[in-house]
Amino acid sequence: MNRISHWVFFVSSRFGSVDARGRSALTSLLATAGIAFGVLALIVILSVMNGFQMGYIDSILEVHSSHVRLRGLPEELDRIRKYPSVRSLTAFTETQALVQGRYSRQSGALVRGVQADLLSADPGFASAITMVEGDFDVSRDGTVVLGSELARELGVGIGHEVTLVAVSGTSETDLFPSDSRLTVVGVMKTGYYEIDKSFAYVSRGTGLALSGDSGRLLAGVKLKNRERDASFLASVASLEPGVEAESWRSFNRAFFGALRVEKNMLFFLVILIFLVVTVNIYNSMRRSVYERREEIGVMSALGSRPAEIRYIFIANGLAIGLSGGLGGLLLGLLVSVRINDVFALAERAVNGVEAFVSALGISSANGDFSLFSPEYFYLEAVPVRIFFPEVLFVFLFGVLSATIASWLACGTLLRLKPAEVLRYE
Repeated sequence: MNRISHWVFFVSSRFGSVDARGRSALTSLLATAGIAFGVLALIVILSVMNGFQMGYIDSILEVHSSHVRLRGLPEELDRIRKYPSVRSLTAFTETQALVQGRYSRQSGALVRGVQADLLSADPGFASAITMVEGDFDVSRDGTVVLGSELARELGVGIGHEVTLVAVSGTSETDLFPSDSRLTVVGVMKTGYYEIDKSFAYVSRGTGLALSGDSGRLLAGVKLKNRERDASFLASVASLEPGVEAESWRSFNRAFFGALRVEKNMLFFLVILIFLVVTVNIYNSMRRSVYERREEIGVMSALGSRPAEIRYIFIANGLAIGLSGGLGGLLLGLLVSVRINDVFALAERAVNGVEAFVSALGISSANGDFSLFSPEYFYLEAVPVRIFFPEVLFVFLFGVLSATIASWLACGTLLRLKPAEVLRYE
């Protein structure tokens, strides 16, 4: 068996070296480049898409919905806080309000009343926000921390006052509270526009005054493993039946579903690249098998079995897949890690061309071209997240597509009868 394997791979390497220098060199090069480009494109697209998706998901889970939202009595929440799977549990109030800033600017906001030590009690929340101005200090009643886009919309900054024009709540809530003037002590940013545009944080006392004290509190639970939310909900349902619980999957179902569909569609569209390359490899292998019908006839006459001859061309396809897959893998990882440098280089190139054209007097250029201008995109840099299982899947898919194409190509043509081939050739 080892002797046969050595013979098969030796002949396959000889055929490959001839193809690399002969008239089939361009076809082999294009096939290898196609596999490499497919792997490269899919790795970069998935890495960037994962970066955007995980950034949004982290912001939503750490700042907005938590892993599980609870509503219950304080003593019930205290018992749940001691569950071994709980990383943190913080109680809060939540009220929709119309906020007015300077120059009578108004905007809707979700006003949350949180505990004064929220940053220390919830490290996940602390890591998800960045203070643009001031501090996250809601220890005093009458103070507020605004999202950066909300503060910009209202035209306010540190030390300015905002007014709650109208709030929602229970039947006991005053829609036009008399003590609705709040002083801005901090401006925060998460990188997720919807949160930065609509969130405001106040003290628990202020939040209770706005929403009314119903006795049952809202609480956000962060689990040590957010994928274990189903078992946590089951534990709460069995041990604390009076507590209402909702997982992050159902609370954000529409948003996460849209992200999943978007990623699957991009995945499907880029896979079409591999299908085109596979057809190219299939046709080139069929031509290679037909051109080598004399060699196939000689090997068959010398006692080689059709399966062994097929292994020669399959090994050739495997070599094309491995070379293209490895090249695409390395380039894909490099481009993904340095994606912002690649975009910066492209911007400098475009601005340089514009400056050159402007110097010739053909047109004027301002030299401020940006692929992701802050005027149109709410991001400072393109985020990237690389997941090993996805990268491995893309690499194996590229290698196997070339191997399968070679296996299909030599399926029918290897049925040539050696005597007829040698008689006429």
